[in-house]
Amino acid sequence: MNFLKTIFGSKKPVIQSISVIKYPDRIFFETYYKIVNSYSTRSKEITISEINISDFEIGKTILKHLDLSRTIKNFTKQERVENYEAYKKITGLKSIKAQMKDSVYVSISRQNNQITFYPTINGGTSGQRKGYHFLDEEKIVIEDSEDFQSIGEALKLAFEKCS
Repeated sequence: MNFLKTIFGSKKPVIQSISVIKYPDRIFFETYYKIVNSYSTRSKEITISEINISDFEIGKTILKHLDLSRTIKNFTKQERVENYEAYKKITGLKSIKAQMKDSVYVSISRQNNQITFYPTINGGTSGQRKGYHFLDEEKIVIEDSEDFQSIGEALKLAFEKCS
């Protein structure tokens, strides 16, 4: 068996990823696709919830979106444009400035039976610190087998670390 792994290589572990963006009045859950040998890209799978959603429902929504995340072989520029236009239509946020205003962003990935929450700092849309910046030392790792409630609580803790 090791001989075959040497010849053909071992299968890389699947990484599923989503982003969760909290605004003062709502929360967006977005599924991402991983392009083979490349980067991740936003899909059209978006859920918008009220800000007062329960931890249980947050956990359920996170797992739903992680389950929708997949690896794709190709992704065209046209598909990227279509997904971005769909995002603007679904969310009502027409510009990057509107998308970043008062937002808190957490990236979530699932790999090897673990879910990792990566908090960020919002640097706005201009200047040297523009964009979201990951706080690697603040990441939260939980087991994939956790219940919905615990997963929702982990996201809320990650949001707290974003400030």
